[in-house]
Amino acid sequence: MTARETLRDAMLTALRDALRPLAVAVFDAVPVRAGVPHAVLGEPSDSDWGAAGIEGREMRATVTLVDEGEKPLRLRGTMRAAEDIVLPDPLAGGWRVAGLSVVATRMAKTGTRWTAVIEWRARLWRVGQ
Repeated sequence: MTARETLRDAMLTALRDALRPLAVAVFDAVPVRAGVPHAVLGEPSDSDWGAAGIEGREMRATVTLVDEGEKPLRLRGTMRAAEDIVLPDPLAGGWRVAGLSVVATRMAKTGTRWTAVIEWRARLWRVGQ
């Protein structure tokens, strides 16, 4: 399994676990029909982060959170829960988590819907593969 696939699977599981108590559905692609609130995990970007004898990948992953209402009170709570996810270590395929950190957040309102985007930087490594 590639680092990107491994990260995506781990993040989907972590987000679903974190957002389930808030009744937020998490999707791995933009849904054709979905109520609010919901979240969509985008496809992570992927670049080399290796060294001699160590396979490493640095990835950026985003989740888009969608809600509605006059004020984004519930969305802010959803953002906090999503920002606090923790990935298991090790991950599938021998990948290890060297770091997972939020690097950017944004929130905007369009009509009656609020949209928030959280971007993480993830660094994964494995030895001897």
